[in-house]
Amino acid sequence: MTTRAVPGETKSASKTESAPQSYQLELRGRVVLLATDGSPAAQAATRMAPALAARHHALVHAVRVIDTRPAPIPPSLDLGLAMADATTGDAVQERQVRDLREAIASTIGQPCDWPVRVLLGTPAREIVKEATRLGAALVILGLRRHGRLDRAIHDETVLSVMQTSGCPVLGVAQEAADLPTRVLAALDFSVASQEAARAACGVMGAKGSIVLAYVSPPMDYLPGDGESVIHELGVKAGFERCAAELARPGVSVDHVVLHHELSHTVANVLLEYADGVHIDLIAAGSGRHNRVERWMLGSVSTDIVRDGHRSVLIVPQRGAPGQGG
Repeated sequence: MTTRAVPGETKSASKTESAPQSYQLELRGRVVLLATDGSPAAQAATRMAPALAARHHALVHAVRVIDTRPAPIPPSLDLGLAMADATTGDAVQERQVRDLREAIASTIGQPCDWPVRVLLGTPAREIVKEATRLGAALVILGLRRHGRLDRAIHDETVLSVMQTSGCPVLGVAQEAADLPTRVLAALDFSVASQEAARAACGVMGAKGSIVLAYVSPPMDYLPGDGESVIHELGVKAGFERCAAELARPGVSVDHVVLHHELSHTVANVLLEYADGVHIDLIAAGSGRHNRVERWMLGSVSTDIVRDGHRSVLIVPQRGAPGQGG
């Protein structure tokens, strides 16, 4: 694989007065939904939630979904009654909520006064429903690494949420200790990818850097060829416009063009670059893929999420619910 920045194409962007107004991830006064199952990865997401709330004046809600899929269908009478009681019994609900509050408090080192809910059902479906009910601006979950066997026999909740959520979803890597400060935004100049870059600024710390990364098609233009000139000018203009929108005090905005061979995926190129410059968050737009395409080809966002070594922010294209990932 060859992964390189085009000489002269990695540089800082300066803020311009003519930067167009566009979509931003606004968290002030909005709900951030934390979905937790108590796992180490979920604990990292739990620590991230109050940091976001403090930084951006967001309102954290927490949800835990008890997965009912392992239950026999139809369930036995005893199990059916137990499930009904878990849903409607006040004493059971109070105990589950209390346990969830205590687990969160133990993780964040302070009392949990957030609204919390414990639900039954398929985790991904219930999380997305809860986010919709609350009008959440962001969903936060713990991010696990998945091998081929894991993908074959286990449901990947984070990916399922990212593929169906109507709002951005932040998957937090288990190693994450604070708000991200080194962000890589995968940019193909589509609406979804540009909104992902803007949304990444909404989850960053007060200071940091964001690199806009464009992976060029695996084809070579002849020097001076008209198509080459048009392509380079278009990429340059796209970078300048996006960088002008992102520029703000304390955050530097750079860009890079990466190249790859046909034998490697765009995700591989991005992940290799991210490793080399110590990125702690990758932001990407959610593409449109049906189930067969996701199974056969995957996608950039899917492969990045499954890598699991760093946090990932996936942003669906506005006006297109139920995004493929």
